[in-house]
Amino acid sequence: MEDIILIGGGQHCGVVMYNVESQRRYHVIGVLDGDAAKKGTISHGVEILGDYSPAKLDAIQRQYKTNKFFIAFGAMKYRRNTFKYMINRGWEPVNIIHPNAVISPHAKIGKGVLIECGCLITPNPVIGDNVVVNTGSQVNHDNVIGDHVYIASGVVLSGGVSIGENTLLDDGVVVTLGKRVGENCLIGAGAIVTKDIPSNKVAYGNPCRFIRDNK
Repeated sequence: MEDIILIGGGQHCGVVMYNVESQRRYHVIGVLDGDAAKKGTISHGVEILGDYSPAKLDAIQRQYKTNKFFIAFGAMKYRRNTFKYMINRGWEPVNIIHPNAVISPHAKIGKGVLIECGCLITPNPVIGDNVVVNTGSQVNHDNVIGDHVYIASGVVLSGGVSIGENTLLDDGVVVTLGKRVGENCLIGAGAIVTKDIPSNKVAYGNPCRFIRDNK
């Protein structure tokens, strides 16, 4: 198994660890966390080695001979910037895919992607980098999912759907055939998206409607 580090030692780290252990492809050597005070503590069975400052990342590479990482926190405010920071430092993201996910061989999947147990990925979607597809969600045919999108549990994306970069779809959201959700949106739990949602919006309800700007 290849050695990797995880970035972020909170609750979502436990979800990532479960999927890593199920996949049986990677060995987690430790966790790096933005809170330097957590150094030496244990997160979901793995030691927090410190923060992810440049000096610490260089030391990890020298000691463990790896540059593989995965973003293990869910906070949308920081996921994109941290992912780009790690790439710029010369680190390589890996994909964590649960063996019970059903994925078409014709799906195009980016880097640093988490696809959890019970997910269905049907033919011809394009899934960007640093995307999370949580338990039991569906990404159907010809979807285009931008980078840094977070898809919570039980989400259904019908065919031909487009989801813009850095958008969060909360639990149970349904996006109907051919609809577009823009960049930097937050779509509330249980929403049924029957019309396009512009970028930078908070929207929820059935049918889904704009509530306010997402600043």
